[in-house]
Amino acid sequence: MARRWMMAGALVVLGLGLTACSKEVSANNLEVGDCTNEDLSGEVGEVDTVDCADSHTAEVFALFDISGDEFPGTTDVQSQATEGCNGDRFESYVGTPYEESEIYTTYLVPTESTWNDADDRTVICLAVTQDGSASEGSVEGANR
Repeated sequence: MARRWMMAGALVVLGLGLTACSKEVSANNLEVGDCTNEDLSGEVGEVDTVDCADSHTAEVFALFDISGDEFPGTTDVQSQATEGCNGDRFESYVGTPYEESEIYTTYLVPTESTWNDADDRTVICLAVTQDGSASEGSVEGANR
């Protein structure tokens, strides 16, 4: 099942390099604390995760569900993802309010197809750098 990558906060081009300690997981099975170097643009099915201590371009910092039976539309899904990722969830994980942070966010969201065909409601919030460059170490509790 593929998920759609949506931007929030910055235009980011993620690198494609992987480390030797990667493992492939379904995008729907990503968990808080997972890191990756994958290019997550477009629809995403499988994601190679890496240890956050190693060089990486994105880190999952929150997951939450959008409610409703009917797909609310791409614009509404993006709006809910932006609001949900850039608020308390970000501050709780990073330790700094989003507006004061040097860390940016982006997200993976359900598409109309995954919403209807797979009952997918989950938004996956990712911490990234402004320019898409790699970083080392988790942003959890980074206070920056």
